[in-house]
Amino acid sequence: MPKLEMTDQLLSEARKRGKLIDRKEELIYSGFREGFRGIPRGTIVINERIIFGFPHIKRIFTLKKGLERNITASYFYIEEKIDGYNLRIAKINGNVYAFSRGGFLDYFASEKARELITPKFFSDFPDYVLCAEMVGNTPYTRPTKGFDVKIFVFDVDTGNGNYISPEERQSLLKKYKIEEAPSFGKFAISDLKKIREIALSIMKQRKEGIIFKSEDRKEAVKYVNPFADIEDIAGSSHSLFDMPLGFYVQRVLRSAIFIREFELNKEKFAKELGIAFYEKLTKAITEVENDKQIYDDYEIIIKDLKIWDWIHRHMSKEIKIDEVSRTKAENGKTKIKFRKIYKKSTHKIKEALSGKGIED
Repeated sequence: MPKLEMTDQLLSEARKRGKLIDRKEELIYSGFREGFRGIPRGTIVINERIIFGFPHIKRIFTLKKGLERNITASYFYIEEKIDGYNLRIAKINGNVYAFSRGGFLDYFASEKARELITPKFFSDFPDYVLCAEMVGNTPYTRPTKGFDVKIFVFDVDTGNGNYISPEERQSLLKKYKIEEAPSFGKFAISDLKKIREIALSIMKQRKEGIIFKSEDRKEAVKYVNPFADIEDIAGSSHSLFDMPLGFYVQRVLRSAIFIREFELNKEKFAKELGIAFYEKLTKAITEVENDKQIYDDYEIIIKDLKIWDWIHRHMSKEIKIDEVSRTKAENGKTKIKFRKIYKKSTHKIKEALSGKGIED
């Protein structure tokens, strides 16, 4: 991250252009909703404190050529890419808070981070920011039964937008017993055979993919596999009108390149891709035909019930949220099951079933 001077003039200009939004919540802070003059989207400003947005990591479609073109370092580390939702965790005004990639204070993730991250870490490193993926029973990831939530740290920001090396990070997190993204070790491009084996192993385990990071952490790229792409499609085809443009095109293209590069069974993956597209979509069509709505079920376990009110307000801007049940959980917590109802997809499918014609 290049050194950026966050002057009053720059902040004022960003506000005027609608790039920087001031928020008065539990914390009074400002968040960059879009990148501005080298400042990444999601960057947080709290008084004199700046928590830089996490930069997007380039995605490569081919293994050998992608590495040769994007990683110039002699050696790099390979880590598992965790399929969760991106957070930055920091200590502010004596308390631990988590922020979303988009630059919002996330009350749910903040409560979980306080439970899972040892307080001693931030006592010893008050300026550090933990960059992590959260998985499990969250408002954004599918429910799990084996555990509630987990936080996997994949980078540590020293507080100025620079990241410590993978080797230093591993040692630091181990010392404080903070869970991190699994690492496969240190490699060079000449180790391509072993790298291919890792990529295939990750695929067979139906995990999302791998990330390559240079020793100095200045270069990084990610590489996912067909099972992850097909699973994404399978999990969202019923709500296709609520998905961003390009969601399916990207996944079909990169899975096709992977299948070709690794000489995998095209017929097998073609069948899986077809099922991924049609299974939940045809079920959704039947549901809409029977005057039902398209939805996904989620559940969370929280201590502070105000968090549910925040989730409801925050997420209801995009989709409809319906509470299904509320029951007592361990340690005075509450388990809330809810549905995300996809209004746009429901409406579009209902129009199609009604006989409405459209011009292509």
